Order: sequence, then structure tokens, then C-alpha cells
Amino acid sequence: MRLSTSLVLLILGLAAGLGLLLFAWPLWASLLIALLLTSLLSPLVEVGERRWPERRRLLASLVYLLTLLLIVGLILLLGALIWDRVPLWSQELGDALHEMRLWLEKPLNILGFSLNPQALLDYLERTAGNALTTIPIGSADFIGGVTDNLIWTIVVLVALFYFLRDGPAWRRGLQSRIPDSYRDEAVGLIEEISEVWRVFLRVQLLIFLILGLLILASTTLIIWLYRTGSLSLSPFGLIVLLIAVYAAIQQVDNLWLRPRYMGQTLELHAGVVIISLLAALVLTGVLGALLIVPLLATVKVLALHFYEKHYGLPDPLPPHPLAEETDSPGQSETS
Repeated sequence: MRLSTSLVLLILGLAAGLGLLLFAWPLWASLLIALLLTSLLSPLVEVGERRWPERRRLLASLVYLLTLLLIVGLILLLGALIWDRVPLWSQELGDALHEMRLWLEKPLNILGFSLNPQALLDYLERTAGNALTTIPIGSADFIGGVTDNLIWTIVVLVALFYFLRDGPAWRRGLQSRIPDSYRDEAVGLIEEISEVWRVFLRVQLLIFLILGLLILASTTLIIWLYRTGSLSLSPFGLIVLLIAVYAAIQQVDNLWLRPRYMGQTLELHAGVVIISLLAALVLTGVLGALLIVPLLATVKVLALHFYEKHYGLPDPLPPHPLAEETDSPGQSETS
């Protein structure tokens, strides 16, 4: 009876947790992003804390402020560069659209059949005209989406500030309230889950670096070949080629790079990673696809721990040394 009751409670708990996660997904996703950024910035705070142990809050505030200034500066710099290139891009886009119109005006002969792309061009023009009549609705949806994203961005920034400043104190306070008989086990479990997310962050940064270098190198090479005349393409063909190269790099990322490295480092099967990425991308968007792999690894850690503990297998989590630092204030005073 105890076995079935425990299993039922575990299943109900997992189902309730999954339901809460899906119901408030934007909030949880924002908090997870804030935690990931905290893991990225915490080493900077800890470096200063080793020299000034009593100044953690001040150090965390300085790191947070400098990070915000760096992000704002990069956005302004990128915006200025893009603004300077807008006239040139507009002219090139106009030339590409003009060439596409000329190409569509010519009949195509495919397997003996003659197709007139002008009909497609007329359809696109009618569709664009109909879309202009729905600008108020589209604008309202656009403004609503921008507002939602702005609100969740503010949530991330606020959560990041408090996680960075007060995170260690919150963690010690939470661990000190765990009963002594479960403290070693709970602290070890928390540390193992934290290690999963730290590994995910390191691998994710490595993947971003690899993708950034691939996109930069391929784009630079194609544009250089185009300008030197080695690549005889029209402006429209150049745009199509750049889009195709970017799409190919994305497929390499989704189908090989991310499943391979994420699966190996987090001990998940590559097939599970691919299916999870595609399902999360369809159901929750890009943000869900970004976070689904570490969430699966976290669920795996919890499931293995409770399975091994329930069936009396060798202790999956030996006592963790961090548990010694979480004694309650009363215990530390009497010792």
C-alpha cells in the first residue's frame, strides 16, 4: 500500500508541476532566463567577494549596473550601424524586388508546360492590398506583443538583480529550514540540478559562439565573392543564397550540433533532444526550445534520484559538503 501511495503522490506531483509550468510558462521562462544570467554573472561577483566579503550587495549592484550599461551600449552601437546602412539596404532591396518582378513577368517552361508567374505576382499584390486594410488590427496585435515582451523583459531584469544580490542568502535560508535528516540529501540534489544548468549554460554559449562564427564567416565570404565578381549573381540571387546558407546553418544546429553536444554533456539521447526541440519549438516557440533540454535533464535527475531512493538502491547522492554550511542559527550558536 505504501508503494502505490508513494507512486500516486509522485505522479500527481509531477502532473501538477507540469500543469503549473504550462499555465504560467512566460513567468517561469523569464525566471529561468534570470537564473541563467545570474549563473553567468555570479563568478564576477564572487571574485570581488573574496576580497571584500562584506560588500556582496554593493558588488552585485555594480556588476548588474555595468552589465546593463554594456547591453545598452551594444544596442545603441548596433542601432547606429544599422541606421547608417538602411539607405543602402533599401536601394539593394528595391533592385532585388525589381529583378524579381522582371523574372516573374517571363513565362516558365517546365516539362513542356508553360506557366505564367504574372498570375502569382497579381495574387501577391492583391494579398498585400488586403493586408493594408487590416493595419489597425495588425497594429493592435503588434503593440500588444511588444508590450508583453517589454513587461517580461522587465521581469527578467528585476529578477536578475535580486537573484544576483540576494541569491546566496536565499539559498542558505532555504537550506537551513530543511529538516536535519533530509538536509544532506536535499542539498546534494539541489547542487546536482545546479550543475545541470551550469553545464547547459556553458554548452549553450559554446554553441552560440560556433554558430556566430559560421554565420559571420559564410556571410563575409559570400559578400566578398559577390563584390569581387567571382560570384555572378543578381542582387535577388544573392539574397536567396544568404537566406539558404542561414537556413542550412540553423538545420545543422537543430539536427546535429545541439543534439550532439547537449545530449552528451547532459546524458540525454540525441533522438530525445531532437524531438523535444521540435515539439517545444511548435508548442512554446523559440524560448521553449532553448530551455526544454535542461528542463528534461532536471526531470531526469529528479526521477532517477527518487527511483533509486524508493527501491533502496545505492545512495545516488552522498552527503554534500555544502550541507555543513546550512546549519540553523540556533545550532551554529550552540556549537
